[in-house]
Amino acid sequence: MNPVETVEVGLGSIGRVKILKALTEEPRMLTIYALQKKTHLKREDIKRNLRDLKSIGWVNESRIANSVYSLNRDNEYIQHLATFFLNVGYVEEHVY
Repeated sequence: MNPVETVEVGLGSIGRVKILKALTEEPRMLTIYALQKKTHLKREDIKRNLRDLKSIGWVNESRIANSVYSLNRDNEYIQHLATFFLNVGYVEEHVY
């Protein structure tokens, strides 16, 4: 996938942007339930958006008791995006 397609997939919906915001602000991994509480999105929408974000390497999934999700903080796009979110005031802080 080229950079344009990657950015379009990653930022292609308000739901994905809300999920990225929630994960940027949170130092720990989040369950779908925690993402629902933070984003006010429907469970099915979160699952679909997480699938897209995982497909481009922006979000990591781990399976402990439940699936939990975090930003792939090693991804160059995520590093730039988190800095952008912070600089424009979209997030209050991010953890690196």
